[in-house]
Amino acid sequence: MATRKEAKQKSFMQILGLLVVVMLVVAAVVLGQMWLSSRPAPEPEDVAVTASVGDRSIEASPYMVCAPGEECEEGEVPVLEVGADESLTITVPEPIYDHDWQLLTIYDDPGANDQQVHGPHDTDSVEIPGSAEPVGDSDERPRLVVVEVSSVMIGHDEDGVETPYTTVWSVSAQATE
Repeated sequence: MATRKEAKQKSFMQILGLLVVVMLVVAAVVLGQMWLSSRPAPEPEDVAVTASVGDRSIEASPYMVCAPGEECEEGEVPVLEVGADESLTITVPEPIYDHDWQLLTIYDDPGANDQQVHGPHDTDSVEIPGSAEPVGDSDERPRLVVVEVSSVMIGHDEDGVETPYTTVWSVSAQATE
């Protein structure tokens, strides 16, 4: 049978051990948060959006990336077949949807064009119909031609200085019959 002094000592050791474990957990959480917040974000030209129709899917790299006041070089626009009764789904990764971004849908009738502005963490995907409701007196349904996602992202210039870049991803919707 343990004496009163041994019981107090054992209780003290248990409390001390518990405090050490709590301090280690707190330190691990703080260090983990510091590491997560200090990770560098990807460069704008390395971020891709996903465009899919049914089981067909493509990754679209930025069509344009340019700093304010610079001449923008245009890149290749990937093409995805979209039927009139199908929907094109655009999925954006966290480096885009963690701040404001825009979606521009362009149809073969300008009256059907649309622009959506999304705030941080509003959504990470948008579904766009392959054809829109008829515009005006026309009975024809305008067909989707191009979808553009745009966002201002922070990247690094040639000197390694953080710089804002206007970044645009574009997908051409090729009509299928």
